[in-house]
Amino acid sequence: MNKVKSDASQGSITIFSAVVLSGLLLFSAVLIDYARIVVLHKLTEDAARSGVRSVLSAYDERLYERYGLFGRGGTDGDEIFEQTVQANFGRDADAASIQGEDSFKLVQAELESAHTDPAEVLGEHDVFVHQVLEESKYKAPIDFTLELAAKFAPLSGTMKEATVTIDILEELRKLYDKREEKLSTVLQLQRDAAETVTNVAGLIPTKALALATGTQHAARLAGDYAQYASWVLTDRQLAEQGKKVRYSEQIADFEQKARAWMDEMARELALAKKQHDKLQGEAVQALQSAKQFNEEMQRIKQEAANAPSNNGYDRVTGKKLAGEDAEAEVVGADPANDMKEIQNTADELVLPDSWFTDYSQEISDQASVFASLQMEAGGFISNLAAGIATPSMNNEQIKEGAVNLRIAYEQYEGAYLRTGSRIDEREQKLTDKEVKKERQAQEAKAGQLWSKARNLLHGMTSVPQSEEHLKVIQEIEKRYKDNLLFNQKADDAEAAGLEVAGDAHEEAENASSLIGGLFGGIADMLEQTRDSVYMSEYVLQHYASFAPQNLRALLMNGDQAELAHAVAFNNQEAEYVIYGFHSTTANLAAAYGELIGVRMAIRTMEGLSACKASAHPLLILSCSIVYGLEKTMEDMVAFTERGAAPLSKYINVDVAYTDYLRLFMLVHGGSDRPSSLARMIAVIEHNDGVTLSQVPTAITGEVQATAKLWFLPGIMDMIQGFGSLQGKVVDGKYETTQTIGWSY
Repeated sequence: MNKVKSDASQGSITIFSAVVLSGLLLFSAVLIDYARIVVLHKLTEDAARSGVRSVLSAYDERLYERYGLFGRGGTDGDEIFEQTVQANFGRDADAASIQGEDSFKLVQAELESAHTDPAEVLGEHDVFVHQVLEESKYKAPIDFTLELAAKFAPLSGTMKEATVTIDILEELRKLYDKREEKLSTVLQLQRDAAETVTNVAGLIPTKALALATGTQHAARLAGDYAQYASWVLTDRQLAEQGKKVRYSEQIADFEQKARAWMDEMARELALAKKQHDKLQGEAVQALQSAKQFNEEMQRIKQEAANAPSNNGYDRVTGKKLAGEDAEAEVVGADPANDMKEIQNTADELVLPDSWFTDYSQEISDQASVFASLQMEAGGFISNLAAGIATPSMNNEQIKEGAVNLRIAYEQYEGAYLRTGSRIDEREQKLTDKEVKKERQAQEAKAGQLWSKARNLLHGMTSVPQSEEHLKVIQEIEKRYKDNLLFNQKADDAEAAGLEVAGDAHEEAENASSLIGGLFGGIADMLEQTRDSVYMSEYVLQHYASFAPQNLRALLMNGDQAELAHAVAFNNQEAEYVIYGFHSTTANLAAAYGELIGVRMAIRTMEGLSACKASAHPLLILSCSIVYGLEKTMEDMVAFTERGAAPLSKYINVDVAYTDYLRLFMLVHGGSDRPSSLARMIAVIEHNDGVTLSQVPTAITGEVQATAKLWFLPGIMDMIQGFGSLQGKVVDGKYETTQTIGWSY
């Protein structure tokens, strides 16, 4: 009985053990396959990572050597990727084979597919900027740009005052000339009004020669009146006595002459009054316009005094910069004090309101004196008419009226017609002939000098363009537009063409504005970020700029032959990046136009101080512009000789043309604008023969691999249903896909 029970127990244990062991074996099999799946994931991921790194190890060597940019090049990327993945999958077996040993692999991965896709391309602006900045952070000599800023910094205070002075004087000059033109108009209208009165002079008259002539006039009529009255009275007595009258013809002749004179005098006076009143009214209007210009001058002076000081000059002033040394300090007395003194002299150009009140009264006085003449003429006509109606030998009013008429005319003539009249006196007060003459001479000289500078710029733009040069610029333009389209950016180029100032004064204003923008760019660079400096330095290091020496023949004798060969695009890449004109010469003209502008601004500042002794504000202005243009052209000669020129007579350092390009790039917003970036890319594409929008800088590699399951594929399929596996089970195989991204 016990034996039977023992056998039964042992059978139960065996069954229980079999059940337990079956579960353990099943669990172990699942764990083993799961472990193999994890190994497959890791193996596939490592193979994909190794593959993408291998693909990116093949880069465009020319692109890197010339521009420091990484981009895919060389062998096809998919080919490298697949070979690397295959090598990684078979690496262990290969190693065992080499050692002559049999190998056992827990997972025998089978490659189903492997390919790469570009994730980023060098033609994308964000990618391009990132690579440029990374390149420049290690290689761009940023201290060099800071040292350049340090050269200009000591001039900031002086240039601020010079800019304010030039701006004030130029604005006042324009209004001053308009005001003086209106005041000259007032004078001329007064003279024209006075001339309308001269037609009655012969009817009075006022000169002895006129008295002796046979022309009928007031003095003769007044002198003959007593005789006329005697004739009339005598004939009346004879008629009363019934006798024949004696003087009827003489009486009729006098009356006819008197009435003809009265008619003519009345007609001339009426015409004179009409013209006189009209011209006087126009004179009053012109004077009012002149006053308005003067008030505008007062406003400009007041605004200049209250102008805010937060500008590029003030932000640069006082900063301690890297590389700043004794060489870059102002030599001699600070010229800023001279500028402030000149600004104060500008008050002389503005007339007080009382001046216009007095002048307005003078115009009214002229009308009053004319009214007196008109009144005396009217009185004489009335007395003469009454004397004819009632003849009397004792009528002294006619003689007195003739005398008063002559006196009234002489008063008007002396005040407004003769040399030394009130109008002449007023003209003397208005116009300093010596100042005007000297100013005209200075303006003529400035015009000649500016014509020389303009001829240089026009000579650059008028250089014959070869077919070869045109083809290159057309290709560059196409690449530029294609890149903007690829980046979905609009063309924000600054201008469609080059504009050259019409005269020296306009150029002085443009130069003043340009130098202000230049100091603003320096201030932004010092206070905000160095990215713009990195970009600028990158352009100056990797892009060709035009050598000023190529302009020497054009500057010295107008010969364009040398320049025609030098305007090839590969000699002006940096200028193209800055200005963006799709022309073989416009970018050069723009760069050298701004160079002339900056040089003129600095040299005109020196001229203000040198010309301070001229006293009159507008003479100081014209003299300083002449000085500025003369020195600027000397600087241009220096650039064509050695590529550099002195910064200023107050700063004992040379600044090269390429240094000015660095600053111009700051003025134009650096090189991080979409249009600038597209131009940079277009130049690289032209030189390297690639399209950067097709050059990957980052790729994703995708590997699809499988491994056979050893034990129970069905169980793994069930596990997959619970979402516990990253891959999937297909026909007894586990399939996984791994995607890895990598970039330079």
